[in-house]
Amino acid sequence: MKHVLLTTSALVALSGAAMADVTWSGSASLGYNDGHLGGTADGINSDIDLDVTLSNAGGYSATVSANIDNAASDDGYSLIVGEDIDIVTPVASIHYGEVVEASDSAYSSVDGMEGVGSDEFTGDGDSDINAAVLITASAGGMTVGYSDDATMSGGDAASFGISGSVGGVSFGIGSKGEDWGISASGSAFGGNISIASEEVGGEAETGVSVTVPLGDASVTVSATDGDDWGASVSTSLAGATISAGTDDDEDNQFSLATEIAGGFNLAVDFDTSDGSAVGLTYSLSDSASLSVSYFEDLPGQADEDDADDGPQTSGTEAKISFTF
Repeated sequence: MKHVLLTTSALVALSGAAMADVTWSGSASLGYNDGHLGGTADGINSDIDLDVTLSNAGGYSATVSANIDNAASDDGYSLIVGEDIDIVTPVASIHYGEVVEASDSAYSSVDGMEGVGSDEFTGDGDSDINAAVLITASAGGMTVGYSDDATMSGGDAASFGISGSVGGVSFGIGSKGEDWGISASGSAFGGNISIASEEVGGEAETGVSVTVPLGDASVTVSATDGDDWGASVSTSLAGATISAGTDDDEDNQFSLATEIAGGFNLAVDFDTSDGSAVGLTYSLSDSASLSVSYFEDLPGQADEDDADDGPQTSGTEAKISFTF
């Protein structure tokens, strides 16, 4: 409750500082789920997101985002409420709730590497508050960040990051505990090249990724000194967006998105390590859409520890969504 009071005080203070605009926006959906992927319980589920932003011409703004889920469960229906808070100034920003850790904001790993930090961080579980804090400050083309759980105790949950650009080369450095990573990227071969080096959990790894255009297609190839590699291609063909990829784990992916007859949009996704999905979306208006999707998981595959992710599952979801 304390963070709500602090946020309310901050909004009141900003509203008294010649705030020029108050903007309301959000989304809502109502759906029925029957075994569909994504952790959503079977039955009728609703989701409401509401954003309120106060801003002025000086570059100051404060945004409170609230999320309310009404999800089916074994005990009936439960209400899940989440809250994110963003306060932005011309120099510094404060983000509260689910955040991208400072290390992950600055450092970019190459495909196949572990990475440092998470982009969906809400604390390490040691706090009763399921939220985290990210503070960033920018000056002279450089951005410095610090993130921690809601207690801001500076323990194992704390991470740091610094990023910027020099001479057309973007760089980032991130650290969390004893883990660290450094990355750089820039233009090369008519495309882009990225290099990263990290030490995570005592294991060091270095990787490189190159993306180049080939006509209407874009090809990306990556490799690390840990024998990880990946290759993917994306292109547009007859109005459809198509991508395909593979890697050293023989994980093959294919996706397609296109508009079909009747104003419907079709999306197809296949992954040999995950499963397949197909979805249809129809726009009812500029602010409303109807979607139906089907997902089929693959049977659990035993790994080197003789563990698997369970039997094959499949399910369907129908949902109507609104934005305002």
